[in-house]
Amino acid sequence: MQQRCDIISVVTVVYNGKNFIEKTLQSVLSQDYPYIEYIVIDGGSTDGTVDIIKKYSDQITYWISEPDKGIYDAMNKAIDRATGKWINFMNAGDYFYSDNAIKDIFSTDTDIDKYAIIYGDAEFRLKNIAYIVPAGDECNTNEYMPFSHQAAFIKSDIAKATKFDTSYRIVADTALSLKLLREGYQFKHIPVVVCSYDALEGLSVQNSIRRSKELVDMQVKLNGANPNSSYFKRYIRNAYIKQYFKKLLPTSLWTRFRESDIKKNNPYTYVNTK
Repeated sequence: MQQRCDIISVVTVVYNGKNFIEKTLQSVLSQDYPYIEYIVIDGGSTDGTVDIIKKYSDQITYWISEPDKGIYDAMNKAIDRATGKWINFMNAGDYFYSDNAIKDIFSTDTDIDKYAIIYGDAEFRLKNIAYIVPAGDECNTNEYMPFSHQAAFIKSDIAKATKFDTSYRIVADTALSLKLLREGYQFKHIPVVVCSYDALEGLSVQNSIRRSKELVDMQVKLNGANPNSSYFKRYIRNAYIKQYFKKLLPTSLWTRFRESDIKKNNPYTYVNTK
């Protein structure tokens, strides 16, 4: 397999993430792939995040710290700045699974130029366990998104023409993918573990009710689904139940319950994160 020479724009957006931004920065800057443009968009952090970014500023192609209208507004700012052929969003708290993750994706024999999005697999991290979730090989408009956006690379010209719909605060990445599928663009799964995802503190995890409502709204708008279907009603009801117990239970107990449930119901290989 021959190494490609495509420039990859890697984007990190962050707001008040001093406790985890450095590991994200280091994971990008240590990639064994020479053609990386690194863009960091900070939302006006006041907790010391900017000081950490400045430590690495000579290795960052472009960075800015200013208020924004949310994570997807910040990601759209980065899309405007990107000059690479492909864009990856590795936001604060997440990081590349290995130093050669990008190189492995772009050393494939697959003719990736015909695809709008290429994507790999992801490691999901909880407090005590981590597990790798293989992405789905097929994408269709009835699925929410069979891959993590941190494990995906989107063609830059397509991202610039489409951008994220900022009316969605949680699921704009899924909405963008669904929109591209409906317009006939092709996606390609490459079996490489690309990222390690914070499944304990991520935006979706902390906002499960809003996420569920946005996913239903997305399917109604883009697929003409019936918002009053029993499936959607049950889906949103379950989100309320989950959020209720999350608030009711001590954090440590909720974490153990969640980890136990995942291990019981999913056939993954688990590793201890400690």
